[in-house]
Amino acid sequence: MRFTFQLFIYLAAICLANAETWQINARISEKLAGRSVVIEHGVIPGLAEEAGQIEVSLTEGDYAIAEAGRQIRGTLSAEADGLKLAGIWPAELDLQQTMMLINRELTRPRLSRVGKKMLTVGDKLPRFALYNQRGKLVTPDNLKGKVVVLNFIFTRSKVPSMCPATTRRMVELQQLLIKNGFRNEVRQVSLTLDPEYDTPGICYEYLDEQGVDHDTFWLMTGPPQVLGQLTKEIGVVSTPSEKSILNHSMVTLILDKESKVFFRKPGTRWEVKDIYDRMEILLKPW
Repeated sequence: MRFTFQLFIYLAAICLANAETWQINARISEKLAGRSVVIEHGVIPGLAEEAGQIEVSLTEGDYAIAEAGRQIRGTLSAEADGLKLAGIWPAELDLQQTMMLINRELTRPRLSRVGKKMLTVGDKLPRFALYNQRGKLVTPDNLKGKVVVLNFIFTRSKVPSMCPATTRRMVELQQLLIKNGFRNEVRQVSLTLDPEYDTPGICYEYLDEQGVDHDTFWLMTGPPQVLGQLTKEIGVVSTPSEKSILNHSMVTLILDKESKVFFRKPGTRWEVKDIYDRMEILLKPW
C-alpha cells in the first residue's frame, strides 16, 4: 500500500512536471515484468521531497542487463505513460575507483607519451578498464591469457561499409571460432568511438540484435578521456560530422596472449578467414 500511495503521488507530480528530467543516482531493488524496475532513490528536487521507491520503465537494452542490487545513475523523465529512466551507467563506488586506478597510467599527462607513435607489431596494449555491454567492469585480468581481436566502432553508424559491415564480420568470426573449439581461448573487443551516447544498455541492444555470444564478444564503453587516449595510441582518427555523426578511420588488431600486437590491419577491408587464420597461429599448439 505504501508503494502504491507513493506511486500515486509521483504520477500526480508528473502531470505538473511538464516533461522535466532529473539526473539521479539510485539502487535497483526489484526487476519487474514489462521492462520495468523498482528503484530506491534519494531526494529528487521537484519530484520527490524525500527518499523512497518508484517504478520506472527502461529501454530494452537497459532492462536486459538490469540486476537487483545494482547501483546506477541515469536520466529520469516524466512522460505521459509514466516515469522512464534512460542513459543508465553503473554507479558502484568500488568499480569507479578500480576503473580510475587502472586508467590513471593511460590518461594522466606524461612526458614519456609526448610524440609517442601508434602501436605497431610487438607493442603491448596499454592497460585500461572499461564497461562491457552488460555493465560489467573489464580489466586487464579479463584479457590475460586470451587471444584478442580488437577494433573500434559506434552504434549510431549508418555507413554500410563501416561499422555495420565490420560488426557483421566480427559476428561471423565469432561463430567460426566457436565452431572450431576456441570459445574459451579468445575475446573479441570492440571499443566505442561514441562513449557519451553508447551506454552499456545501448551496446547490449546493438550486439544482441546481431545474435552474438555476449560472453566472448564485448562492446566496451566508459570515460571519453580513456577511449580518446586509446584511439590515439592505437592509431584511429575520429572527428565529428554533421552528416554521419563521426568520420573515422578503422584498424583491426590481433593481440597475443600477452596482450602484444601480433597483427595490424588498417581500413575496413579485412576478410574473416584471414583474421581467423592469423588467430589460429596463436591458438594451436604447434
